Amino acid sequence: MNTNIYLSIFDAVPTWVMLAPIFLCSVVGVAIIIERLLFFRGISHDYRLIVAGCLENLRSGRRQEARSLAARYPGPISEVIDGFISSLSDAGATKRAISDLSAIAVRKIERHLGTLSTIATISPMFGLLGTVTGMMKSFSGLTQEGQFAHDLLARGIAEALITTALGLIVAIPAWIFYNYMVSRVDIFVKDLDYVANALDGHGER
Repeated sequence: MNTNIYLSIFDAVPTWVMLAPIFLCSVVGVAIIIERLLFFRGISHDYRLIVAGCLENLRSGRRQEARSLAARYPGPISEVIDGFISSLSDAGATKRAISDLSAIAVRKIERHLGTLSTIATISPMFGLLGTVTGMMKSFSGLTQEGQFAHDLLARGIAEALITTALGLIVAIPAWIFYNYMVSRVDIFVKDLDYVANALDGHGER
C-alpha cells in the first residue's frame, strides 16, 4: 500500500478531534479541583477538641449534647464520632461502627483523586497524539504541490504545537493539585486515626 494513503488518513482527521479529549480532561479536572477544595475546606476542623468535647459530654451522661456537638462540624470524620455515640449501647457494635465508618470516611476523603491523577497522566499523552497526527499532516503537505501543500504543512505544524502545549497546560496544574490534595488527605487520615483511637479507648471502658 502506498505511503500516501496512510498520510491521507491523517489529513482527514480534523484538529478538533485531537483537541476535544484535552478540553474534556480540563473541564473534568477543574470540576474535581473545585469540588475537592470546597470539600476539604468544609471538613477542616480541630478534631482533637471536638472528640474531647464529645467524650466529656459522654462521661457526664449527656449523649444528646455529644451528638449535637459532632453535628456542628459536618464531615465524614464527624460522622464516625456520631456513629460511635449511636452504637454505645452495644460494645461489639461500637468497634464495628468505628471500623466501618472509618473505612467509609477514608473513601469520601480520597474521592476523585484517582481520576485527577489519571487526567494528569493522560493529558500530555493526548497532546503527544496530537503532535504525531500534526507531524503526519505536515509530512503529507511535503508530498503535495501548490498552495494546498503550504496550507497543509502549516496546519500540521500548528496542530502539533497547540495540542502539545494544551496537553501540558492541563497536566501540570492537575499534578500540582493532585499532590497538594494527597498531602491534605494524609492530614485528614491522621485526624481520623486519632479520632478512631480515642473513641475506641473510650468504648473499652
